[in-house]
This record gives sequence, C-alpha cells and structure tokens, in this order.
Amino acid sequence: MKRDLPSGELIAALAVCLFGAGAIWIARDYSMGTVTRMGAGYVPVMLGILLIAMGAVLAWQARAAGPADSTPALRPFALIMGGILAWALIVERLGFVAATVVLVVCCSAAEPRSTVWSTLALAAGLTVGGYLLFVTGLNIPLSAFGD
Repeated sequence: MKRDLPSGELIAALAVCLFGAGAIWIARDYSMGTVTRMGAGYVPVMLGILLIAMGAVLAWQARAAGPADSTPALRPFALIMGGILAWALIVERLGFVAATVVLVVCCSAAEPRSTVWSTLALAAGLTVGGYLLFVTGLNIPLSAFGD
C-alpha cells in the first residue's frame, strides 16, 4: 500500500503552528495583564494564538488544494526579501514614507498581476496607515522624510 507523505505546504503549516505554540510556551510565566494594561506575556500569547490559527488555515488549504508544483519561485522570494531588506536599510536615511513605498513596489513586482495603479494605491494606503499607527499612535521614533 502506498503511503502519502505530507506536502511541503502541510509541513510549513505545522512549522507555523509549532512556532506559535513556542511563543505561548515561552510566555507562560509572564504576566498577561489586560488589553489596556498589557503585561509582558500579552503580545507573545496573542501572536502565538494567531500563528496557530493561521497554521490551521494553511493546513486546511493545503489539504484541499492537493499536490502542488515542486519548483520553488525564487523571483518572488528574492523581491519580497529584497524589499524588506531595502526598507530596513533606508528607513533611517530617507524616512518612513520613502522606505515604505520602496517596500511596496518591490513586493508588488513579485505579483505578476499587479498594476501600476494598484501598487500606487497600496503604497499610499500602507504608508499613511503605517505612519498613523506606528509613528503617531505608538510613538515609534521614525521620521516621515528622513533626517
């Protein structure tokens, strides 16, 4: 009898679930606090729960999708990782706005169906939303347009 081995997607989903469980395990001795007064364990536990849920969804989708193409997509991987690296390298020099636009453009280039207009709209939305959330709301010391 032929035994089906788990696909790469199932293994990745399991890894995401294990990473979430690890975050919860590490934070088990930290105080949780409340939503308004978060303790040291609040964020790791919540992120761990979200990772476990995301891993379960990924596993469900992988089982329903069946076998996948085994050739790795190196171009999208390189573009997304390059965008993240570019953001990290230029955020202090050019500011949050330029770094976020570069990140979105790099990551949009990884998707063949993206258009110029969708990329610009996404860049504008993420830049404004990210600035309002991180700089204005959470008071993270990032300048909008560099030093």
